[in-house]
Amino acid sequence: MRTDRPGYQYRLNKDGKTVHYWNPKRAIKGAPDYLTTIRLADGLADEAIAAECRRLTDQLRDDLRNLDAPPKYDGTIKALIDCYRHDPTSSLHSVKHSTRIRDYEPSLRVLEKNVGTRRIDALRASDFKDWFGKWRKKGHRRASGAIKLLRLIISYGAGERLSGCAQAREILSDMRFEQPTARTVVMTYDQCLAIVQKSIELKCPSIGFVEALKFESALRRIDVIGEWAPPPEGGAFRWRGLTGQNISKDMILTLKTSKTGAEVSRDLKVMPLVQEALKAYRIPDIGPVVIDEDYGKPYWENRYTEKFRKVRDAAGVPSNVWSMDARAGAVTETVEATGSLEDASNLATHSTTKTTRRYSRGDGLEKSRQIAKARAEKRK
Repeated sequence: MRTDRPGYQYRLNKDGKTVHYWNPKRAIKGAPDYLTTIRLADGLADEAIAAECRRLTDQLRDDLRNLDAPPKYDGTIKALIDCYRHDPTSSLHSVKHSTRIRDYEPSLRVLEKNVGTRRIDALRASDFKDWFGKWRKKGHRRASGAIKLLRLIISYGAGERLSGCAQAREILSDMRFEQPTARTVVMTYDQCLAIVQKSIELKCPSIGFVEALKFESALRRIDVIGEWAPPPEGGAFRWRGLTGQNISKDMILTLKTSKTGAEVSRDLKVMPLVQEALKAYRIPDIGPVVIDEDYGKPYWENRYTEKFRKVRDAAGVPSNVWSMDARAGAVTETVEATGSLEDASNLATHSTTKTTRRYSRGDGLEKSRQIAKARAEKRK
């Protein structure tokens, strides 16, 4: 029996289609009889179903607590995590839903499972080093993410004057952990073109359109495909993102980016890869711009990733090239074409060029040629 999707149940329609539900009485023993079963959104991937079941269960568990009495802090890491999750003023409740699901919750689960019973007031630097070393064996990024969240929740506990947290925060503040190496892979123009053409051949041109738009405009994927997330008051997931109203009749795209809120405009007419993708993909006048052909609805992020991999592999693009590398390709190509880090930074809506340097993954050959030519001219 699966334990990662509490309360889950399903039934088959007459047409054979599976309908997914979350049943509060199956999720939590002793749940009130007046609570009703909730139908989950159609088209969810298995991972998204599990995540939604856990979210609804966690929400119900919070609702069933005495609202005037927060979780009891007994000095352990698990109790601190419970307080952090329950407190509406904690940073967990201020980050975007996608960030919470992708970054925060997985790391909190690592902490709960592996060190949840440890008392915070007894922790030493050697404990943190030992934990990081063990987690790193299962993945450097996983270990770094867990340490990042550990710092965050302990800092939260210190701010709330919870026993042991201030001393643990002081110990952690003096410690440095080796960071994962930065990605050096970048999607090239030829690779993106191959993905566009293969997506048309496989009758899923939405994939080619998304990758082309990211490569040409340096937009983040979430700004192109949108995001499914629960409303602040809770309830069923809702979608928000790029719609037909964001693209004018003369093909000018305007929007506010999700991460920085920067207002951007892009002329799709001057983007060759986008024009190639639009040979098989139609931008709607209203409603979401990017639709999953299999379900007739906007993509869930994990479903998009799955389909991207199939197209990428079929196109002969190496498996170490990820969808996220299209944005790095846009930045790298811009730097090499213009020689300007500032231009690339503006295109990618980075707040500083320091961030842009991480996305610019060229080997510096073209820039070094330009410098050598300029120096030679000066000598003349």
